[in-house]
Formats: sequence, structure tokens, C-alpha cells
Amino acid sequence: MVLRVIKRDGSLEDFEKGKIERVTKAAGLSQQQAKYLAEKIEKWAKSTGRNKITTLQIRDKVVPQLKKLNKFAYNAFVWYQKTKEDGLNSGESE
Repeated sequence: MVLRVIKRDGSLEDFEKGKIERVTKAAGLSQQQAKYLAEKIEKWAKSTGRNKITTLQIRDKVVPQLKKLNKFAYNAFVWYQKTKEDGLNSGESE
């Protein structure tokens, strides 16, 4: 079963744990922490039994785990997500 992600604009793309690794590493996690978190999220996503999940569902699982692993990375991630949402709300594209 291929797991697909429903993006905010409604488009679909394949789930890629590498994206979770990249964004959490960019937020401040070590390579090892980012890989661990991405694997944990992938395992959760597959355990849902669904073939589609939303980016919001993924984010809702990433954020608390990020907070446990690294407070600085958590703050950077949350700040980035907020600025991205503010940009979407003001009419800018993602």
C-alpha cells in the first residue's frame, strides 16, 4: 500500500520520510535525531491503516516529538510553520 499525503492545497503526493528528516534537521535536530523522528512518524503513519493522511496530521505528530527531543528545534519549527501559515493567509503561495 502506497501512503499518500494530502497537502493543504488538496494535491496528493507520496509520503516521504526524508522530507521529515530534512525539515527537522533544518530546525536544529542532529542527523541521528532527525532520522529517528522521521522513522517514528513513518511507523505511526503506516499504523493508521489509512492510505492517505494530511500534512496537518503529520505536523501534529511531529511537533510534540520535536519538543521532547530538542526545545530549540521545536521553537524553530513552530516559528517556521507559523510564518508559512501567515503567508498563506495573506495570499502568498506555499
